[in-house]
Amino acid sequence: MVKCGNLQDNKVMRGYAQDNPFPRERKLLGEKIKSIREKKKLTQEDLADKAGIDVSYLAKIENGYVNTTIRYLIKISRALGVKAKDLFEF
Repeated sequence: MVKCGNLQDNKVMRGYAQDNPFPRERKLLGEKIKSIREKKKLTQEDLADKAGIDVSYLAKIENGYVNTTIRYLIKISRALGVKAKDLFEF
């Protein structure tokens, strides 16, 4: 655990997903990305390279640890060869 002195009430951060909203949706989105990636026989490294993002960040998205941005979802969808809206069909 890391104490963050700059947060109100000296809040303790327990991990990436701590206090992030929409845990179910993050998990489902990550599973969808992983499913499409695996169907296309891509490794996380392959997809990260094609999308121009860090592989560790992609792993965090796939595991539902982070709320990502539309910018990254568009990069991922283009690298997978699907429409961004397809990532939300869960």
